[in-house]
Amino acid sequence: MPVYVNDTEIDDNTVFSEMQYHSARSMEEARDAAARALVVKELLRQEAVRQGLSDPDEPGEALEASLMQLIEREVVAPAATTDACRAYYEQNLQRFRASDASSAILPFEMVEEKIRDYLHTRSIREGIRSYILHLAESARISGFDLTASL
Repeated sequence: MPVYVNDTEIDDNTVFSEMQYHSARSMEEARDAAARALVVKELLRQEAVRQGLSDPDEPGEALEASLMQLIEREVVAPAATTDACRAYYEQNLQRFRASDASSAILPFEMVEEKIRDYLHTRSIREGIRSYILHLAESARISGFDLTASL
Protein backbone atom coordinates (compact mmCIF):
# COMPACT_ATOMS: atom_id res chain seq x y z
CA MET A 1 0.00 0.00 0.00
CA PRO A 2 1.57 3.33 -0.99
CA VAL A 3 2.18 6.17 1.43
CA TYR A 4 1.20 9.73 0.63
CA VAL A 5 2.61 12.97 2.00
CA ASN A 6 0.25 15.67 0.82
CA ASP A 7 0.02 14.92 -2.91
CA THR A 8 3.33 13.07 -3.18
CA GLU A 9 3.20 9.30 -3.43
CA ILE A 10 5.88 7.11 -1.91
CA ASP A 11 5.31 3.81 -3.67
CA ASP A 12 5.93 0.34 -2.31
CA ASN A 13 9.05 -0.15 -4.43
CA THR A 14 10.62 2.97 -2.92
CA VAL A 15 9.82 1.73 0.58
CA PHE A 16 11.20 -1.73 -0.21
CA SER A 17 14.40 -0.20 -1.61
CA GLU A 18 14.81 1.88 1.56
CA MET A 19 14.37 -1.17 3.81
CA GLN A 20 17.94 -2.30 3.17
CA TYR A 21 19.18 0.65 5.23
CA HIS A 22 17.12 -0.25 8.31
CA SER A 23 18.10 -3.32 10.29
CA ALA A 24 15.19 -4.72 12.24
CA ARG A 25 13.97 -7.92 13.85
CA SER A 26 11.20 -8.37 11.29
CA MET A 27 10.22 -7.32 7.79
CA GLU A 28 7.35 -5.29 9.27
CA GLU A 29 9.71 -3.34 11.53
CA ALA A 30 12.09 -2.72 8.62
CA ARG A 31 9.19 -1.54 6.45
CA ASP A 32 7.98 0.81 9.20
CA ALA A 33 11.48 2.23 9.68
CA ALA A 34 11.88 2.71 5.93
CA ALA A 35 8.45 4.33 5.57
CA ARG A 36 9.17 6.62 8.55
CA ALA A 37 12.48 7.73 7.04
CA LEU A 38 10.89 8.41 3.66
CA VAL A 39 7.92 10.30 5.13
CA VAL A 40 10.23 12.45 7.25
CA LYS A 41 12.47 13.16 4.27
CA GLU A 42 9.46 14.09 2.14
CA LEU A 43 8.04 16.40 4.83
CA LEU A 44 11.41 18.14 5.09
CA ARG A 45 11.81 18.29 1.30
CA GLN A 46 8.40 19.89 0.86
CA GLU A 47 9.14 22.44 3.58
CA ALA A 48 12.55 23.23 2.07
CA VAL A 49 10.84 23.85 -1.29
CA ARG A 50 8.17 25.99 0.40
CA GLN A 51 10.85 28.12 2.08
CA GLY A 52 12.83 28.46 -1.15
CA LEU A 53 15.80 26.43 0.08
CA SER A 54 15.40 23.70 -2.53
CA ASP A 55 14.05 23.18 -6.02
CA PRO A 56 11.19 20.66 -6.29
CA ASP A 57 13.32 18.18 -8.25
CA GLU A 58 16.68 18.78 -6.57
CA PRO A 59 18.73 15.56 -6.58
CA GLY A 60 20.83 13.69 -4.02
CA GLU A 61 23.53 15.65 -2.25
CA ALA A 62 22.06 19.05 -3.09
CA LEU A 63 18.77 17.97 -1.54
CA GLU A 64 20.52 16.64 1.56
CA ALA A 65 22.32 19.98 1.94
CA SER A 66 19.01 21.84 1.63
CA LEU A 67 17.43 19.63 4.28
CA MET A 68 20.35 20.24 6.65
CA GLN A 69 20.05 23.98 6.02
CA LEU A 70 16.34 23.80 6.84
CA ILE A 71 16.95 21.90 10.08
CA GLU A 72 19.73 24.28 11.14
CA ARG A 73 17.44 27.22 10.46
CA GLU A 74 14.35 25.85 12.19
CA VAL A 75 15.68 23.81 15.11
CA VAL A 76 17.22 25.78 17.94
CA ALA A 77 19.02 23.80 20.62
CA PRO A 78 20.72 25.97 23.21
CA ALA A 79 23.90 24.73 24.83
CA ALA A 80 23.45 23.15 28.23
CA THR A 81 24.29 25.38 31.17
CA THR A 82 26.72 24.36 33.89
CA ASP A 83 23.75 24.09 36.26
CA ALA A 84 21.96 21.70 33.88
CA CYS A 85 25.14 19.64 33.51
CA ARG A 86 25.61 19.48 37.27
CA ALA A 87 21.98 18.44 37.81
CA TYR A 88 22.39 15.64 35.26
CA TYR A 89 25.64 14.57 36.92
CA GLU A 90 24.07 14.46 40.38
CA GLN A 91 21.07 12.48 39.14
CA ASN A 92 23.28 9.96 37.32
CA LEU A 93 26.35 9.55 39.53
CA GLN A 94 26.59 5.81 38.84
CA ARG A 95 27.29 6.53 35.17
CA PHE A 96 30.47 8.41 36.04
CA ARG A 97 32.62 5.73 37.62
CA ALA A 98 36.32 5.40 36.85
CA SER A 99 37.21 2.46 34.64
CA ASP A 100 40.10 1.41 36.87
CA ALA A 101 39.92 -0.98 39.83
CA SER A 102 38.83 1.76 42.22
CA SER A 103 35.53 2.38 40.40
CA ALA A 104 35.49 5.77 42.11
CA ILE A 105 32.98 8.34 40.93
CA LEU A 106 34.74 10.83 38.68
CA PRO A 107 34.65 14.49 39.71
CA PHE A 108 32.17 16.71 37.88
CA GLU A 109 34.96 18.77 36.30
CA MET A 110 36.31 15.68 34.52
CA VAL A 111 32.99 14.82 32.87
CA GLU A 112 31.32 18.22 32.45
CA GLU A 113 32.15 18.57 28.73
CA LYS A 114 30.93 15.05 27.95
CA ILE A 115 27.70 15.79 29.79
CA ARG A 116 27.34 19.13 27.97
CA ASP A 117 27.82 17.39 24.60
CA TYR A 118 25.35 14.66 25.53
CA LEU A 119 22.68 17.11 26.69
CA HIS A 120 23.17 19.25 23.59
CA THR A 121 22.83 16.24 21.29
CA ARG A 122 19.71 15.13 23.17
CA SER A 123 18.29 18.65 22.84
CA ILE A 124 18.97 18.70 19.09
CA ARG A 125 17.29 15.30 18.63
CA GLU A 126 14.23 16.39 20.59
CA GLY A 127 14.10 19.65 18.64
CA ILE A 128 14.21 17.79 15.33
CA ARG A 129 11.53 15.37 16.52
CA SER A 130 9.30 18.26 17.60
CA TYR A 131 9.85 20.06 14.31
CA ILE A 132 8.96 16.95 12.31
CA LEU A 133 5.80 16.48 14.38
CA HIS A 134 4.92 20.12 13.72
CA LEU A 135 5.34 19.58 9.97
CA ALA A 136 3.30 16.37 10.15
CA GLU A 137 0.42 18.13 11.92
CA SER A 138 -0.08 20.45 8.96
CA ALA A 139 0.41 17.74 6.32
CA ARG A 140 -1.92 15.13 4.89
CA ILE A 141 -0.21 11.80 5.48
CA SER A 142 -1.91 8.55 4.56
CA GLY A 143 -0.76 4.96 4.51
CA PHE A 144 1.53 5.44 7.51
CA ASP A 145 1.07 6.78 11.05
CA LEU A 146 4.13 8.96 11.53
CA THR A 147 3.03 10.38 14.87
CA ALA A 148 2.77 6.91 16.41
CA SER A 149 6.20 5.94 15.09
CA LEU A 150 8.16 8.88 16.49
